[in-house]
Amino acid sequence: MNFFVRVFLISLLFVGPSFAWDDHEEIQDEAMKTVLNGLHAYIVHYTNYMFYTINIGTPGFMETGVYNSRTADGRIINRPFYRWRPGPIVTTDRDLDFYLDAAGRGFFVVQMPTSLAYTRDGRFVLDSKRRLVSMSGGYPVLGQNGQIFLPEYEELAVSRAGLLYADGEPIDRIQAIVFNSKADMTFDNLESLNGSFWVLTKEIPYSTDPKNFIIVQGMLEENNVLKAINGDIGMAKNSFDATIKSGHMINKAIGTSATLASP
Repeated sequence: MNFFVRVFLISLLFVGPSFAWDDHEEIQDEAMKTVLNGLHAYIVHYTNYMFYTINIGTPGFMETGVYNSRTADGRIINRPFYRWRPGPIVTTDRDLDFYLDAAGRGFFVVQMPTSLAYTRDGRFVLDSKRRLVSMSGGYPVLGQNGQIFLPEYEELAVSRAGLLYADGEPIDRIQAIVFNSKADMTFDNLESLNGSFWVLTKEIPYSTDPKNFIIVQGMLEENNVLKAINGDIGMAKNSFDATIKSGHMINKAIGTSATLASP
């Protein structure tokens, strides 16, 4: 099998939430391990950029980063992290669009089939039961009293604390949570479903007190990706190709050394 294909197929095995190289003890050469680690990092970056492109128009989409870290035994591993900075705010003037201002730590709460999920995508609609649901996925938006059902109305308003009024009558308060610290909002504690919905994998402290957030009607938080997408994709591809060439040279050197060592 062609060397480039071998390296590419091997590197593809490690794309995922855990980027440690614990399963590569069969690779004895440390230089080749470093090459594979570099290939994997660029594949992760390239995959992220593709997701950024796909979701460039998705409100509440959050950027993901990756950094290299060296373990106590000298291995280099890739560790992912979320960039929780708020995205730009846009005005839509839609009654059921909402922006949650909570210093980058706040989320709306929706009910998925098996668990609660958290999102900054404030595009909501009414389903056939006049239940408030997310535009993406159609998940029920939770209020203080559970799922929110809106009656027929001529005017819908929301207070800064999220209390919904239909023609002046209070209906329910949109539920929002604010995590206490961004230090807790890690890959270990929050699992991303598609870049704009998350589920908790561990319990971390948060508040539902309205004093910690503001909900604004008729506005949305756009995605927070700041990268120059086309340029970064080119960088990832060129760096991947350069690392492949380095691996080819190392492989050739190993073959030459083995030949010279054989009388």
